Amino acid sequence: MEPHSDTRLPGWQPPVRAPWVERLVQIGRNLGDDGRSLVCLDADALLAAAEGATGLSTWGGDSFREPLAVLCRALEEEAQLHLLGRIFARSELQRVLQARLGVVDWCNRHPQVAREPVERPVFITGLGRSGTTLLHELLAQDPANRVPHLWEMFFPIPPPHDASTLDDPRIDAAEREITLMDATVPAFTAMHENAGGLPNECIFLFAQELVTDLFTGEFRVPSYTMWVSACNMGPVYATHRRMLQLLQSRDRRERWVLKAPSHLSQLPALLAEYPDARIVWTHRDPLRVVGSLCNLMATLHWMRSDYVDYAAIVTAISFGMPYLCEKVMQQRKMGAVPEDRITDVLYAELVRDPLACVRRIYEGWGETLSVDAEARMREFLEARASGRAGSAVHEYDFATTGLDLRSERTRVADYQERYAVPSEV
Repeated sequence: MEPHSDTRLPGWQPPVRAPWVERLVQIGRNLGDDGRSLVCLDADALLAAAEGATGLSTWGGDSFREPLAVLCRALEEEAQLHLLGRIFARSELQRVLQARLGVVDWCNRHPQVAREPVERPVFITGLGRSGTTLLHELLAQDPANRVPHLWEMFFPIPPPHDASTLDDPRIDAAEREITLMDATVPAFTAMHENAGGLPNECIFLFAQELVTDLFTGEFRVPSYTMWVSACNMGPVYATHRRMLQLLQSRDRRERWVLKAPSHLSQLPALLAEYPDARIVWTHRDPLRVVGSLCNLMATLHWMRSDYVDYAAIVTAISFGMPYLCEKVMQQRKMGAVPEDRITDVLYAELVRDPLACVRRIYEGWGETLSVDAEARMREFLEARASGRAGSAVHEYDFATTGLDLRSERTRVADYQERYAVPSEV
């Protein structure tokens, strides 16, 4: 099947998939069912498989069951997965379910985990591609800060011990799994850095409740996306806290530093669970961001399906970003999100002088950046610059979206004016 192309757009061109991917996809085509007969995505079958693999059967409540059912139905009826896409979906969902069983079992056997204090956590959020990853990795260099690494969110049981965090075999296991996306579409390496040992987003913690933007980004599942947008996020943030308590139970620092663009749409729910949270909102020209996000999401879908509805992706992202910015601006104006809980950071400021930006953030918290932390951050920035020299660059263009620049600029004008966000396109 050829990738979908909406003729109203200049046209998104799918990146080249590795030859082994095309061969595997062809096996599914030859079966006539794209692999449905080989890889089952039935919710009940996934639950049974997770129980069989772990020997556990206590799920810790049923809140996850409805979103799991909605997601599995959407994967079958909407995502148009090829064989590799089905393998991706099955392995990811079963890993999440097995991790949930393990977490529930561990917490039941170690009730002291529920008494772990999570105080004044820091949440970095903002539009995707607005510098949240850079800031998160920068703050992770401070020994006082605890960040969730991908491997411990993938495989949280047993909880990591600080003595094992450099040589734990789960790091390599997560590395091999997450970098399969790079092996599928080699160009993806320039779009998004993946590694088992890197700090990563809270979407992997939300996955414990099967309510997460992780799946909406990877698969074309509009009914699941709509379900998630309307659901009560209270239980999701309660599970988020439980995961932080678990992960810090044998490796605690002064504060958690967390990151996810998806927090931006859920700030009241976040603050209901963490009333002492400190939020850092990174700001960047939404029209610079939109082309990158559309290309990234389309590529994620292309890894999993021969059908990419690029027009739908552009519509969703171009509508969602201005709406979200306006929503949060109103929440702050009306006091639903207290102004004293948020630090605003311009992307331009962050990339121009990262350390000065970090010092300002710490000063706003009434804290001082230690000499050791600043030295580590400086080393990180130097290594990052050296490592990126000569590497592939993620190339994207606003024009590819087919959106009218003038009208889109008008839609984000209030946001840009409010936070002095410079235009980049």
